Amino acid sequence: MKNSVEALLENDHGLLAQLLAELDAELATPNMARAFELLDLFWARLAVHIRAENLHLFPALANASDSLFTGKGGLPASEEAHDLLLRLRSDHDFFMKELGLIMKAAREIRVGHNEVVKEAKDLRLRLTVIRKRLETHNHLEEEKAYVWPSFLFDETRITHLCDQLRHELENLPPRFG
Repeated sequence: MKNSVEALLENDHGLLAQLLAELDAELATPNMARAFELLDLFWARLAVHIRAENLHLFPALANASDSLFTGKGGLPASEEAHDLLLRLRSDHDFFMKELGLIMKAAREIRVGHNEVVKEAKDLRLRLTVIRKRLETHNHLEEEKAYVWPSFLFDETRITHLCDQLRHELENLPPRFG
């Protein structure tokens, strides 16, 4: 059975994947006005997801006693756990940097001119790189980091961690309120 942290964050991965698919469909049209709205929402939603992990999940895992990371029973050795957390944080940096650049490019697209179809195609290609890396990243989180709390923490700590994560996930910028 999944712990509440695992269930919450996996569900959010699913919602983000749906949003990215909808964005891709709008860029294929290309309905640039709607695509820009979806891109902005995807960027914000991914940012709060990353913020939740970086502020709460990853520090909780990193601060767990090294002696708990035994390399047995579903947990890696301590060094492997810390290496994975560094890789996941590096991915987070990549996603935010690339999405920022894509947002900038999307803002510069002038709807109605001859190049809009080509520019939309270029954005789709850049988003494909993000989508592929995000799929690998999410798999690592879902198979490893999200499972670890059930081995490391008691139910009270997991519930508290889940509440912290949920608070961050619900804390979208005001423009989405």
